[in-house]
Amino acid sequence: MKYLGIGRVTGLHGVRGKVKVAVFSGDPGGILAAKTLRLSGGRPTPVGNALPGVPRSRKNGGHGTAPGAVGDYEVLTARRAGGCAVFSLKGIDTVEAAETLVKAVVSVRYEELPSLPEDEFYWIDAVGCLVVDEAGAPLGEVVVVAPFGGENLLAAYAAAGGEFQWAFAPSK
Repeated sequence: MKYLGIGRVTGLHGVRGKVKVAVFSGDPGGILAAKTLRLSGGRPTPVGNALPGVPRSRKNGGHGTAPGAVGDYEVLTARRAGGCAVFSLKGIDTVEAAETLVKAVVSVRYEELPSLPEDEFYWIDAVGCLVVDEAGAPLGEVVVVAPFGGENLLAAYAAAGGEFQWAFAPSK
């Protein structure tokens, strides 16, 4: 199953564990229909706190941190709030539980992404495409596309000799 990173959890919304997601594209409208969100990363959680499922470390007398939340979460509700999306996720119903999700990268299943107009594509669709120079000579294949700054995408492609080349691909 293919996933596309679409944003990052930037904070909490309210007192019932809702999370606010800033979308990389700047427009949260496309992800509001997602049924599941995959979150990876997030804030480390102090070990030994009151959160269920957080093991107490034996090192440092039980002090330290557990990694941030990772996993798939069923979307219960989704709505736009300014330039962000606000989600209520199954199993996350307190501020304390939602805190572990802050800074997590949010991904959605590729199959759940909305259709785009004919002249647009998701940047994940560029992976595997042939890269050519201005004369049409093949340079390699796109192997990764990553957000870079607020206005551009940074594309990496493997040249014929196996070296990685980096090129800026302006976004709209």
